[in-house]
Amino acid sequence: MKKFLKILSIPAGCFLLYATVVVCIEYFYILAPSNGAVIDPAKNTNSVVLIIDVQNSLTYYDNETKMREKKADIFLKNINLVLDKLGRIEQVYIRQEFPRNSLLSFILPMFPEEGEPGTGINKSIYRGDSKIITKSRGDAFTNPSLQEYLESKKIGTIYITGLAAEFCVDSTIRGAATKGYKVFVVKDAVLSASGGEPSVERIEKYRSYGAKIISVKDLK
Repeated sequence: MKKFLKILSIPAGCFLLYATVVVCIEYFYILAPSNGAVIDPAKNTNSVVLIIDVQNSLTYYDNETKMREKKADIFLKNINLVLDKLGRIEQVYIRQEFPRNSLLSFILPMFPEEGEPGTGINKSIYRGDSKIITKSRGDAFTNPSLQEYLESKKIGTIYITGLAAEFCVDSTIRGAATKGYKVFVVKDAVLSASGGEPSVERIEKYRSYGAKIISVKDLK
């Protein structure tokens, strides 16, 4: 019996080590807050729609049943409504990806990897030659190129759409708010990890960052 338990402890120990590594990577790397200067609202008066991680694999593009179960079909429809209503302003797509064959891709295979078909922006919501900025962390502002681009366009107001409500959307809202951007979260154009719109608790968390919560129907 002792020998059996000893043998059993090996895979259990490996699993525990793997789980510990995953948690550490997510907490200290993926969910780490971004750096960046606070903007001057008086000099940045333009607006942008940020579409976060609306990628093929993350929107179940090859599984219609799961797409409906997660209400991703409604979510995609609402993003298109946002883009139609706010078509006059800048649109920037954020793409989550790890470098191909990297250690991060090996440890966290559930995340999109560079070059894979599932990593591409969902074609149903991509407009023209809009800017695409990649990231490997939760907060889109961890890629300095995002703030540099927004500053080049004199942008001070951000309309947030995308997924997942609890992770990358949450981190990006917080990152934007701490840098002085005026943030509007279009709640019915944000998808939670469990499917559907963000929970009431999550919405309140967005408000605590300083974001204003709106819906598609509020847009003119």
